[in-house]
Amino acid sequence: ENPMVGEINEIATGSFKYRQPPEIKGTGYVVKSLEAALWAFEHSSSFREGCLLAVNLGDDADTTGAVYGQLAGAFYGDQGIPESWRSRLVKRELIESTADQLFALAQRA
Repeated sequence: ENPMVGEINEIATGSFKYRQPPEIKGTGYVVKSLEAALWAFEHSSSFREGCLLAVNLGDDADTTGAVYGQLAGAFYGDQGIPESWRSRLVKRELIESTADQLFALAQRA
C-alpha cells in the first residue's frame, strides 16, 4: 500500500481544520505543503492574510506559499490579490493572458 494514502485521507477528512503549528508544517514534502496551504486558507478571510499565514510557517515557505496561492487565487480571483502584489509581478501581462485563455477553455469544457 502507498504510504501517502493515509496522509491524503487525513487531509481529505479535514486534518488542517483542527491541527495548529507546530503540527502544521510548511515543508517541501507535497502532502505537508498541501495541508499547510489548506490550514492557512481555513484560518484566514482574505488572500493576503492566508498567504502570510502560509509563508510564515517557515521551512519551505515558497512551496507552501505557491500551493496556497493556487488554491486561494482560484477562490478569491485576481481581484482578491492585493494590487500592490499584482503590480510587481514579472511578466504580468503574459500571466493574465494565459489565465484568461485557460479560463476560456474551461468554460467550453
